[in-house]
Parts: sequence; structure tokens; C-alpha cells
Amino acid sequence: MDKQQVLAELRQLALSGEISREEVLAVMPVGSSGQSEVLKQHFTLSEIMYYIGGGIVFLGICVLAYQNWDNFSSFLRIFVTLGSFVAAYVVGSLLYRYENLKKISQAFFLIAGCLAPLALNVAFKEWGMDISADSLQVLIYLILTSVFLGSLWFFRQTILLFFGIVFATALFHFLVNLVVGQNLLYENSEKIWQYTFLVEGLAWMLVGYYLKTTSFKAVTGVLYGFGVLAFLGSSLALGGWSPNQNAFWELIYPLLVFGVIFLSVYVKSKAFLVFGSLFLIGYILKLTGEYFESGLGWPLALVLAGLAIMGVGYWAVKLNKQYFAEKV
Repeated sequence: MDKQQVLAELRQLALSGEISREEVLAVMPVGSSGQSEVLKQHFTLSEIMYYIGGGIVFLGICVLAYQNWDNFSSFLRIFVTLGSFVAAYVVGSLLYRYENLKKISQAFFLIAGCLAPLALNVAFKEWGMDISADSLQVLIYLILTSVFLGSLWFFRQTILLFFGIVFATALFHFLVNLVVGQNLLYENSEKIWQYTFLVEGLAWMLVGYYLKTTSFKAVTGVLYGFGVLAFLGSSLALGGWSPNQNAFWELIYPLLVFGVIFLSVYVKSKAFLVFGSLFLIGYILKLTGEYFESGLGWPLALVLAGLAIMGVGYWAVKLNKQYFAEKV
């Protein structure tokens, strides 16, 4: 049987569903596919080394500033922080122009992103402004969000998007604090921040879903993980604890958890499945502690809760094998 006959036979088997693409690739450990995988691992390792190097450079700048801060003049403090930020950003921009140096430019954008908040806070403080004021922090993070998200139009780098999202989140926090003020009672302030994290978690998940089909899809997994954690965590906290529980959030919470678990299949996210299952277990334990904490009802409730948790675990493993096993 010559090569053409083999290929024709494989095509027929594939069309009839008797053989899958994965089964064909499994018997081809060498060749172009194997080389691509090795090359992919090589570039991934290179990027990790670039990021580690960038992190060490940032650490070196911080140590230099810490050791000599009291001896620095106001100009030198601004020069070391703001100057280093500008220098790292400019070097990253210049390296991005060369195709073979685009990966290295990410490391300099990493340094710039890490230095940016420190640089602007030091600069404004040395200029005599009160950096503890929420209004000034809103201005600082508005500038940083605009710079890093705006840079995406020119430099299509995932690291810029990552810092842009981080700075936008900080901007939202300071904006909420500026609007609601700092003179609220502890209970009211706690509720506001719970709703803040609820909105942020939902926003992160939506942004992650949008980015899934773009060149920035590498950020999707991170946004899904932190998004579902913030969303379900704040929702659980909003339910409160007996005797001050919130009936609305306690009743709606199971719908939110099961919604996240079912969405894990649609968006193909293991973070949705894992965190959804963990928060469902936490909710079951919370209910047993609230309503069956005394008498014979509590042991029975714990037994039922244990059985329910085993059911959740079995269901989660089944979903994982059915929808995610091939992606591991």
C-alpha cells in the first residue's frame, strides 16, 4: 500500500468517525508536529526567563532605592523611580520594532508596569501632593490605565493588557472609595466592598470571555480564575451569617454556583468547574453550621452534607473527564 492509499484510507476512517485527529497524532511522535511542540516549549521557556530577568531588574531598582532613599535628593528620588519607568517603557517600545526582539520587549514592559505605580506616587509626593487622597490616586491610576491600555494600539503585547486590567481595577477601587467616602459604618463599608468585588469578578469573567477569541487569549484563564473567585466569594459573603443572614443572597446563591458550574462546559474553563464545586461545598457546610448547629439535627445534617459533597465531587470529576480531559 503506497502513501496515497494510506492517506485515502485515513481520510475515509476520519469521515466515518472511526478514527480521531488525536489518535493519528499519537502515532506520530516525530516529524513536523513533534518539532513544533519542542519549539513551542522552547519559546515558552524563553519567555519565562525574560520575565524572571525583568522581575530581578525591578527588584534591583527597589533595593537600590531602599538602601539610599534617605541620602537621595528629591530630584534623585524622582529620577530613580520615574526615570527608570520611562527608560524601561522606551526600551521595550524600541525592541518591539524588531521581530526577533519582540519577546524580550515584554520583559521591559514588565519592568515598566511594576515601576509605574511607585514612580507616579513618588513623583507626586516629592511635588508636595498628598498621595493618601483618593482623588489623587484616581488621577494616578487613570493615567496608568490610559497609558497601558492605549499602548495596545501600537504594541500588541499581552503584558500591557494585563497591567492595564490591574490598573483599571485599582482605579475602580479608588473611585468607589472616593464616591462613597470613608465615614461609613463598618457594616455599610463592608457591604460596599462586597458589591465592589462582585462587580469586578463579573467584569473580569466577561472580559476574559471576550478575549478568548483574540490574540490576547492567554489572559483569559487568569481572568476566569480570579473572576469566578471574586464573584462567588463576594456572593457568599453577601449572604451573611446567622442571625444576620440575607435571605435574598442565600436563596439565589445556589443558582449562581450551579450557573458557574454549567458555564464551565460552555466556556471550557476548569477554573469555573473547580471553584464552582469548592464554593458549592462551602455553601453546604455554611448551611449546616447556620441551621443545624445544635441538637441531633446537626450530626444528621453533617451526614447529609458529606453525602452531598461526595456527589458534588463525583459530578465534578465526571464533567472534568467528559469535557476537559483532552485539554490537560
